[in-house]
Amino acid sequence: MSERFYLESSKGQSKLPRRLELNDFPATVGRHPDCSVQLNVDRISRLHARFDLVGSQLHVEDLGSTNGTYINHQPIQGQAVVSVGDVVHLADHEFRLMRNESHTVPSARPVSSAETVIGRNPLPRQFPLQMSALLDLLDNGKVQTFVQSIYHAGGEMLGWELLGRSTHPDLDQGPGQMFSLAAALDAEVRLSQLLRQHSFAAAHRAGLDQPLFFNNHPTECRDFDALLTELGELRKQYPDLQLVFEMHEGAVTDLDVMAAVKKQLKAMNIELAYDDFGAGQARLLELIEVPPDYLKFDISLVRGLEDRDSPKYRLLATLHDLISGLGIKTLAEGIETEAAARCCRDIGIDYLQGYLFSRPRPL
Repeated sequence: MSERFYLESSKGQSKLPRRLELNDFPATVGRHPDCSVQLNVDRISRLHARFDLVGSQLHVEDLGSTNGTYINHQPIQGQAVVSVGDVVHLADHEFRLMRNESHTVPSARPVSSAETVIGRNPLPRQFPLQMSALLDLLDNGKVQTFVQSIYHAGGEMLGWELLGRSTHPDLDQGPGQMFSLAAALDAEVRLSQLLRQHSFAAAHRAGLDQPLFFNNHPTECRDFDALLTELGELRKQYPDLQLVFEMHEGAVTDLDVMAAVKKQLKAMNIELAYDDFGAGQARLLELIEVPPDYLKFDISLVRGLEDRDSPKYRLLATLHDLISGLGIKTLAEGIETEAAARCCRDIGIDYLQGYLFSRPRPL
């Protein structure tokens, strides 16, 4: 059975159809009526490009077009291999090569870490495929710092969590959109660094003198040396910020590594928090051997918390008693109701965070 591919355009390109079928090969794309896929839009040549299936590999050939054919933002001359997930530009019109899900094909070629890999980092089908917008955001720092307040259980303010948002007009669907696109380009670390550097600078300019909780991307935990080197450089730039490094509990896997990380953070005067505790496997051994300064209970433990008789209340109370007994300060995030806040106070949780108290706002 012949393979069925298609080119999918982003939602932001209103003059383009969302889907260009490439069913029969060779398939030509251009303005000419005889093309397999006729595309009457500006800057597309009469005979622009040809797609052909050679064995298990899909090839694309530029047919001497005026404005060029590109794969992953690199111009091609003559013929080149294109794989499912690659970003294809015909002139300045952006597409992603996709394959009908009912047809499976072996991977066309090994893909380097710098290229887009749909299988490794899938994007939702409805997601705008604005790779050029993400590159513009990264190259030109088009991000903004947001903060969300964190409070003592008694009501007084403790500090802030630093958050990042896009200011790019084509990337306006929240941090999930940014990181999904970044994952497709293996650029999660670069994006995380940009947001962190921008937020530290913004906090410094704003003169924030309370504890500032900040995140990292799990990908960065594969190279703690690089991450800690970057944090050391930022600490030299901003020695007066009260920093709390949030690490997802799933990244706490090697006790020796974690002990070394905590030691280096302490030397930089940066406190450590385990984030999203309870979202997966609760790593109690790591809590005992490498206790953090703070532990943030995952929103899943707080959502739906209504009264003392619920199993969730008993679970959270048991975990809190264990953790506070180790001298670790506890924080419940995702609090949206007065009932949940009341339960957390009754349990004795130290700090509270959530929409009930404040929503993220621009700094």
